[in-house]
Amino acid sequence: MMYSEAVDYLDSKVVLGVKPSLDRVLRVLDMLGNPQHSFDAIQVTGTNGKTSVSHMISKILQEAGFNTGLFTSPHLETVRERVAVNGQIISVDSFTSVMDKIVPFIERAEKELGEELTYFEVVTVLCFEFFRASGIDVGVLEVGMGGRWDATNVVDSKVCVITNVGLDHVKELGPTRTQIAREKAGIISPGSVVVTAEVAREILEIFSQECLKKNARLCVFGRDFKLDYVLPYRVRGEAPAQLISIIIPNEERYSDIKIPLLGKHQTVNAACAVFACKRFVESSNEQRRLETETVRSALGSVRIPGRLEVVGERPLLVLDGAHNPDGVSKLVSSLASEFEYKRLIFMVSILDDKDAWKILEILGSAADLIVCAQNRSARAIPAAKLARICEALRIKHELKEDFAEAMNYACEIAQPEGLVCVTGSLYTVSEARIFLRHQSASAEMRQDR
Repeated sequence: MMYSEAVDYLDSKVVLGVKPSLDRVLRVLDMLGNPQHSFDAIQVTGTNGKTSVSHMISKILQEAGFNTGLFTSPHLETVRERVAVNGQIISVDSFTSVMDKIVPFIERAEKELGEELTYFEVVTVLCFEFFRASGIDVGVLEVGMGGRWDATNVVDSKVCVITNVGLDHVKELGPTRTQIAREKAGIISPGSVVVTAEVAREILEIFSQECLKKNARLCVFGRDFKLDYVLPYRVRGEAPAQLISIIIPNEERYSDIKIPLLGKHQTVNAACAVFACKRFVESSNEQRRLETETVRSALGSVRIPGRLEVVGERPLLVLDGAHNPDGVSKLVSSLASEFEYKRLIFMVSILDDKDAWKILEILGSAADLIVCAQNRSARAIPAAKLARICEALRIKHELKEDFAEAMNYACEIAQPEGLVCVTGSLYTVSEARIFLRHQSASAEMRQDR
């Protein structure tokens, strides 16, 4: 199998969508000798922040000396981004080799069960097999959706993180926050430590009940671990960052931790990641502790593409994959507090399973202009429909169905002193990154002539 054939095989599974069940993935993993049991695991779910927390945990544990695997989704430019060991994404050769190994087992299981594995299930199987082959100590697994029926939920995790609960994927997980919380609580493993930054009492009660059933321990931000201070970090010649101190009452203080990520929500994500790592390290060896210098070194170098990612100046060009009302609210707040600009332009493309009305309403409350665009995803809402929603909401907008034209127009309208934020979906961010890379390559070619 060539790499292109492996990717084509995966892409053929996209049309299957989401099919809640663990039977398919468990059957294939059993045929492979259950690679998911060859390493310790930390699972991370939540409506927002789970990718950031997963990256932070992976970085800290790697710095602490653990051979660390990381599984995230979705990817921005290549599916290989989803699977990494010690910060290096799976190579083309390894990806192809593992696919060669697992596809016959997948096809056999599909024949036995009479149904196909989904795209996410196949990538999850690939991830677990690659992690086993790489001999990792711990796998940090970002849940794809929900928790209970997610393909990653075939491990027994020492630590489970549920960042927060908001309204997203309501067709699959339920129309209320309490229903969604029950689905996310499905990742809680027996005897595990459960870490959350959720604040709603009724949601915490759901987590508490599940922990009681599983003899797990619930640890809550603001009670079991806290932020002592959050300060802006501004040094000439360096990108803006934040300086934080994390307190674990009666245990530990991690002071002067610089995180090169913007937005208050990232400081909470960092606190969750540090606490989760501390508990994991202790569970691995009672005599071992997570040192401040380890945390400082790890978080000081963490990079998370597509999360308040600054990719251009004059105008400021920021990419952020916010795709639900909670995430978009945090984005708007962060732009106002972290940047200075004269005009704010949002270039937006949203998928059809998202609350486009609410997302546009929130963006419109802060924007000087919204440029309605359309990314390449088959699930993208037509740009003309986004424009009609803006019109109904009386939001100033422009319709630019061609993505490249939309990017260029937004930057032109913003002018040098403005800010353009590309948002609405990680698929939108992905397309923007590809566009900018091609634009940069074209400029270099012109200079070489």
